[in-house]
Amino acid sequence: MAAGLAAATLPATASGAKPAFKTVKLADSSGTSEPRITVAPNGVHYVVTNAGKPNDLGLGPETVYRSKDGIHWSKTAAQPADQSEATTDVDIVAMRTGRILTSELDYGGINFRTMFSDDGGKSWTESSGNTLADTDRQWYAVGPDDPTTHKPRVYLLFHNLLSGVAQHNMWVATSKDGGATFGPPVPVAIPGQQDYLDLQCADSGGPSNVMVDQRTGRVYVVFGTRSSPVGGCGGQPAEVNVVAANRVWVVSADASKTAVPGGWTPHLAVNDTGPPAHIVGMQLAPGAIDTAGNVYVAYPESVHDYPNYDGAAIKVVHSAPQALDKWSAPTVVAKAGGAGNVLPHIVAGAPGRIDVAWYHGVNVQGQKPNWYSYAAQSLDALSAHPHWVHVRLSGVLGEQSQTASELMGACLQGQTATLNGFYCGRSTDVNGIAIDKCGRLLVAWPAQIRGGATYVSTQVSGPRLLRKSCA
Repeated sequence: MAAGLAAATLPATASGAKPAFKTVKLADSSGTSEPRITVAPNGVHYVVTNAGKPNDLGLGPETVYRSKDGIHWSKTAAQPADQSEATTDVDIVAMRTGRILTSELDYGGINFRTMFSDDGGKSWTESSGNTLADTDRQWYAVGPDDPTTHKPRVYLLFHNLLSGVAQHNMWVATSKDGGATFGPPVPVAIPGQQDYLDLQCADSGGPSNVMVDQRTGRVYVVFGTRSSPVGGCGGQPAEVNVVAANRVWVVSADASKTAVPGGWTPHLAVNDTGPPAHIVGMQLAPGAIDTAGNVYVAYPESVHDYPNYDGAAIKVVHSAPQALDKWSAPTVVAKAGGAGNVLPHIVAGAPGRIDVAWYHGVNVQGQKPNWYSYAAQSLDALSAHPHWVHVRLSGVLGEQSQTASELMGACLQGQTATLNGFYCGRSTDVNGIAIDKCGRLLVAWPAQIRGGATYVSTQVSGPRLLRKSCA
């Protein structure tokens, strides 16, 4: 168990109470994982990650852990048993019924293996309808009950991988029965729209997340792209899998139209095409929705254009739900400079109350930078000048002796950049973020040093994102 209550070296923009965290290591877990985290209505926390005996790819199987307090964790009594060659791409969500749905992208066909449990992980049942070929980076989100089945709607977001070089899109499949079955996937972008043109920039780029407004049932998909004003890609080389985005799109659909081609409306949330251009995807630019329906997008912003990811800031923009074509000026969560910042994640609670987690680089004399997990909190993110407080989640190194560009797989410059992310070493793409029913932040993240492990940082005190009395 590694405790981490250290204050950040990043400056806070205003004085005030800070959230404090306890960080623990999940026993037998992997450090080359992309863990995800969720909290069930009964308060039980779940993390899905890689753990156990590695396969031929050096990865353990998809493994689910549970905890009643976010501090003491154990593997669930049974584990999903539908895996062949597990990858790091996983996700997990909880439903109002207590059902837990977990998924793993498997190299046994490059498809999703998805199961659900109604007894807290004592047994698992296979979901059907979402095991498709050439799929990548799945995200799940749970919405209000379907009016016909009276069971939770569940949405699956993904993108097509290698075939995306020829024709690329973001796809959403809808379940009306709590994730037991999924309908056919529908593309969110259609030819002629600018978001569709952007997506054709050599598999540009991967999905950042999917989310649902629990008041209205409206569904939002967030993804980064490179611009394609006339079919080109801004002079950048062809890339697949890891793409230096300079735009962030938010597309949305009413619950009744998620399965209808053409039912999705695009909104351009971030446009950093310049000049000068900046990278706004390292490798994510995810979104969040607060309890009033306000939409937020967190993204990195590089100092320079591709292929230089170093020195990036972390920023957030927001929009009212009825005005998604009008976004706020960005607020700076973490300043640009030094080694920079990568891999932001965001979660929202009550209106204007948001947490952001990311990796912050620390320069080391005579060596390449080290990277630590950080979090920042704003309780007035809807104001003209939001205030932020910053905390380093743990003293455990997330990544060691690498530049931001190396973490993002930018190599082979002037050669075959298409292989960036395949041939070149890089960091994991995704960490887990959630709040519990009291509004306390939870972050799951991997560390590859010292044998590697998955860590969970749980807020134990300080301001919370939900305005409610809670033990």
